[in-house]
Amino acid sequence: MTGSSQEVGGTNGELSQFTKNRFFKGKLMTPRIMEIDRSYHSDRLQTINRHVTGSGVVSGLEVESFEPVGDGLEVTIRPGFALDGRGRPIVVEQTTTTTLPAVSSDEIYLFIEYDEVPVETVPVPDTDGAIEADAVPNRLVETFELTHRERPPKTSCVPDALDLSAVDPSNGDLDSFARDLTNWYHETNRVDPESVDDPAVYLGGYERTADGSWVEITDESARPYVYDHEMLFHLLVNHLANTDNPHETPVHEPADPNPDVADIENRLSTLEDSLQELERERNTFARYTLRKTIKNRARFFDDLGDRIEAHHGESSRLAREIVRLSGSNLADGENVRKAYIQRLSGVLPNLIEIGEQLDGVVTETSLERYLRAVSQLQSTLETDAELIEVIDADDRVCEAVDSLEILVDVVPDA
Repeated sequence: MTGSSQEVGGTNGELSQFTKNRFFKGKLMTPRIMEIDRSYHSDRLQTINRHVTGSGVVSGLEVESFEPVGDGLEVTIRPGFALDGRGRPIVVEQTTTTTLPAVSSDEIYLFIEYDEVPVETVPVPDTDGAIEADAVPNRLVETFELTHRERPPKTSCVPDALDLSAVDPSNGDLDSFARDLTNWYHETNRVDPESVDDPAVYLGGYERTADGSWVEITDESARPYVYDHEMLFHLLVNHLANTDNPHETPVHEPADPNPDVADIENRLSTLEDSLQELERERNTFARYTLRKTIKNRARFFDDLGDRIEAHHGESSRLAREIVRLSGSNLADGENVRKAYIQRLSGVLPNLIEIGEQLDGVVTETSLERYLRAVSQLQSTLETDAELIEVIDADDRVCEAVDSLEILVDVVPDA
C-alpha cells in the first residue's frame, strides 16, 4: 500500500515522502538503520511544526541587553523557546550572554538559529580501518547560535480581509454559507510554505546612535510569534464578549414612540404561529422518541431474559414480566403523557426487584449502573418532570439493561 505522508526531506524544507524502518527478527541493527529511524521521527515532527504551527517565538527570548563592548557587541537574551523556519525547536534554557563581532553598519538585526553541538567523545573499536578516527562524539546536543544581519527580515504577508461578496448567504443555509466561506478563505490565504533558505528566527533590530550606543528599532519588522490554540481561543472569546462595539458599527435608532398598532398585531400573530409550529414539532419529536424507548425497553428486557434464563430463572421471569407490562405503543392524543407515566409506574416495581435478583448474577459494575438508572427514573417519576425528561430517564434504564454483563463463573440453575 502506498502512503501519502510527506516530510521535509531537503535542506531547504522541500516536501518528500517519509521513509521509516521495517523491523523484523534477524535484522542487522547498524548505525545507518538507527539513523533512518531517528530521522523519520524528527522529520515528521518538523514537517508538522512547519506546515501547521508555523515559525517564530513561542515564549520568552526577550533581548535583555544589547551593548557595545571592546571590539564587538554583547547581547544577553532570556530563556525561551522558538520554532525555526524548518520546524526545528530552539531552546534557550537559561539567560545567555553572547559577544557578536563588531559591525560597520549603523543597523543590525538579531536572529537565533538552530545548531547542534557534538559531546561525550567515546573510543571507537578497531574496525580494520573502516573508521577514520579513534574516538567520535557519542551524542549531539540541540542548541542555538545568536547571529546578526545588516538587513531586516522579510515581512510576512497579511491575509486578505474578509470578503463576504465571495459567498452567497441568500440561500439561508447556514452550514453551506460557513462551508463556502471557509473554502474561499482557505483557497485565498492558505499557501504552502516556501523553501527556507534562512530558517533563523528574528529577535529584534538595533540602531547605532550618535554617541555610539545602540537603541531598539521599533518601526521595522516585528518579532514573529507562534500562537497556541489556547491563546487564540481566549482572543476569540474576549472579542465575542466585548460589548463595547469594538467594530464601531452603527447603533440602531430608538424605537418609534408611536408605533403602528396594526403592524404590531401582525408581528404578534406571526410570532404566535411560529410558537404553535414549534410546539407541534416538539410534540412530534416527543412521540417519536417515546415509541422508540418503549420498543427498546421490551427488546432489551426480552434479550436479558434469554441471556440469564440458564443462570437465574427468577430474574428471567421478571424480565419477561417487564416485557409484558411494557405493552404496545401508546395512542396519539392529549393523554399520552399521563398514560405513559401510569404504565411506567406499573413497571417500576419490577425494575427494582430484578435489580435485587441480579446481585451475584451480573458484574458489580454493570449492576451499579443499572441501579443508578432505575433510581434516577424513580426520582423523575416522583416529580412533575417534562415528558422528554421522563423518556430520557427510561431510555437510560434501557441502555443499562443492554450493558449488563453475566458473571462467567455463575453456576446455571439446576
